[in-house]
Amino acid sequence: MGVLLLISSLCVLSEEVDTFLDEYRFNGYTFQWSSGLYLSIGEPVTFLIYPRADLEGVLCGIGGEAILDLRLELLGGGVDIIDDHPDDLPVLHFTTGSDPVSYTVSVTALDMLYGASADSVYVFCAMRPVKEEFDILDPVESDSAITGE
Repeated sequence: MGVLLLISSLCVLSEEVDTFLDEYRFNGYTFQWSSGLYLSIGEPVTFLIYPRADLEGVLCGIGGEAILDLRLELLGGGVDIIDDHPDDLPVLHFTTGSDPVSYTVSVTALDMLYGASADSVYVFCAMRPVKEEFDILDPVESDSAITGE
């Protein structure tokens, strides 16, 4: 019986993740990976991810119905980002460097509703190529300077 509840919970979360990924795709991001997890309250789950080099994007976690506070941490490639805000949808923005590096992701359910002790979580990553920023070295002359007014 518990297995059926877990599967149905992950299916609902999977549909929610697809909705978020559609929004990111619309903005030029590509789906990198996603993972469904079953978390017990206060017990972190840690795993490695291997994004390509020269990308910018987000690492997101989506908590199930009972999760009130989900903590997400990304460590590696010179970054250590933690979302400590009390919510069930943490989003970490990060940029990969010029060399491919492994990143450690840690997900912890800190608080749950209804006296629950465990629930499902989906973690996903959406990335896009780093946008080049242009430096303007020479100021542009105003219209009055060009026309002689």
